[in-house]
Amino acid sequence: MVDEEFNLKQLLEYFSDIGEKRWGQTLQLEVLEKIFKPIKKGDEEFSLKHLRAINNDCAFSNWWKMPEIEEEDIAHLEGIFTKLEPYDKKVISKLFDLLRNIEIVSCILRFIDPQNYGIMSPSVENILMVEGKHEIEKYINYLHNLEELKEEYKFERIADVDMALWALANIIYYSELRHHPIYSDIYNAYVQTANLIKKIMAKNSLEQIKEEQPLYKAELFLDSDPITSGLIAGRELDLFVKELCINNGIRLEERTKRKPVKYLHIPELVDKLFENKLITREEKELINKWWEHRCDLIHEDEISTTPHDVKMMIEGISKLKLKYQI
Repeated sequence: MVDEEFNLKQLLEYFSDIGEKRWGQTLQLEVLEKIFKPIKKGDEEFSLKHLRAINNDCAFSNWWKMPEIEEEDIAHLEGIFTKLEPYDKKVISKLFDLLRNIEIVSCILRFIDPQNYGIMSPSVENILMVEGKHEIEKYINYLHNLEELKEEYKFERIADVDMALWALANIIYYSELRHHPIYSDIYNAYVQTANLIKKIMAKNSLEQIKEEQPLYKAELFLDSDPITSGLIAGRELDLFVKELCINNGIRLEERTKRKPVKYLHIPELVDKLFENKLITREEKELINKWWEHRCDLIHEDEISTTPHDVKMMIEGISKLKLKYQI
């Protein structure tokens, strides 16, 4: 572990320098904010003038292609930006219908209202593993993620969070920045701490499988993290044995003279299941072997259980649950 906690906010001051080192340029954010500011105040209507201002920025034109838009295409947007709210799905949808590119939509909203909106770009999207059923939902989910980070790291604006994340993404994905005298410490702090960015990334990544059956989750983790996969399977094995006992009238505990209640371990319950001819000898041996794998994964520093062992464990437990309808 590093001595200092990772602080995303410190990257804000390096935004321009990192952009220059990595790309040779960055968006002229302050200039564009100034051009777009009258829109939110209601002093100007959104027009082709504003689209041209973005498109004339060299960095923008290198990363995005503005679609062909006529003045009459924008007429239906009159007045909507003075009432722009955070996470405003109606406004986001109207802009997306016009531009058909959520990243360009995010640029426009960021310049109109940097307090509540940020730019969504692939590098930042990848850090947070943003998900959504469609582009609009994905962008709104992204804004919620930025809000979490804004509160955690005490940023003033959502746009500033986006800028700091973009700077971090470039450090992560560009080896020269990772080994730079200034940025290497920031990178190491990010890598070696369980910071909110990683927690959001994990939450977003797992969101799509949270309702799946545990053994299916174990299978999904198998290639990337066989230990976690085996621990999930081990818990399912524990629950399977106990439920099979309960369903067949076998108590999970017994009373003794030395202890009022003694809770039986899984191997002891497996013996009772076999003695009552509720499982076969082969199943007893398999369950005991899988239980040894589970204990090895939990307790041992030097783990002998292999990914193949975990794979066979998951498949075997699945077959038993199907056979005994548990």
